[in-house]
Amino acid sequence: MNVFQRIFAGELRASFVHEGEHCVAFMDIRPMSRGHVLVVPRQAVRTLAELDAATRDDLWQLAYRVAAAQQRALGSRAQHFLVNDGEGASQTVPHVHVHVVPRYGGDTLRAIGGLLWHLTTLALPRPDTAGFRRRLDEQAAALRGALASMPPAAP
Repeated sequence: MNVFQRIFAGELRASFVHEGEHCVAFMDIRPMSRGHVLVVPRQAVRTLAELDAATRDDLWQLAYRVAAAQQRALGSRAQHFLVNDGEGASQTVPHVHVHVVPRYGGDTLRAIGGLLWHLTTLALPRPDTAGFRRRLDEQAAALRGALASMPPAAP
């Protein structure tokens, strides 16, 4: 089982922003910036091309909604949508996922540093301290509140 499947099974802790039938969103444990969210289909496939059309649509709808929630709840000005679509694209977890990384004004150097730190620490264990988890849970709660106040996604 990959790390996402272990999260779905309740074996690993996650700070959930959204839990839907086809896709979930939760805080990245190695955030590139404050509010970094992973949007992940429950279907365990490696690439976007392997997803059925309905799940792929749900994945992107949720990613766009999370981005709007980041702007509303966290004050981000823009987002990066990052997908490493397969092993050849440096995908580290063999399961499709979209990184929704909020960007804040004047944060170019911090964003580059966050990206480099994220990439270089992927192989290292991440200690899940109480303070770090509390911050992730607080951000997730703020994003859940923003999502709840938004109109539902179009079918």
